[in-house]
Amino acid sequence: MAATFDTIEHDFFRFAHEIVWCTITSVDSNGRPRSRILHPLWEMDDHRPVGWIVTGKTPVKVRHLAANPVVAFSYWSPAQHVVQGEAVATWVEDAAVKHRVWDLFMTAPPPLGYDLRQFATGPDSPRFSVLRLDPERIQVFDGADFPANFTPRVAVLGQPRRTDSTGA
Repeated sequence: MAATFDTIEHDFFRFAHEIVWCTITSVDSNGRPRSRILHPLWEMDDHRPVGWIVTGKTPVKVRHLAANPVVAFSYWSPAQHVVQGEAVATWVEDAAVKHRVWDLFMTAPPPLGYDLRQFATGPDSPRFSVLRLDPERIQVFDGADFPANFTPRVAVLGQPRRTDSTGA
């Protein structure tokens, strides 16, 4: 049975922010998946987790997300801590949100935060692209009980209450 997000929130943030690197899988218009390793930074927004990814707005990602904006994400650590889920991914175009995400990454302690100037000159740079993740479902597994217990805790958040793709 699914739980509410608040019952898994602590472990979700603990594992996602300790593991840092995440496999994100999108699907093209023909149903073919493509996975990549990305670096989301998560925060709470109106009692829901929101993920921010600074990533290249490549033609493949643009086509995949236009065909199907739902992505799968997965974190794993050698300690058997696991976070998995599905989220709606949208490109952020709003300048104020891009500035806030730039500051979020630049001020978060490493390894969660890092110097974005290696990729772009600033949040207004055309090379600076932000992808927003709004999870619909998340499951966490605390590896401390592995192998005796291999049952994840699942939270179904439902569709996000967003009406546009500006990041607002």
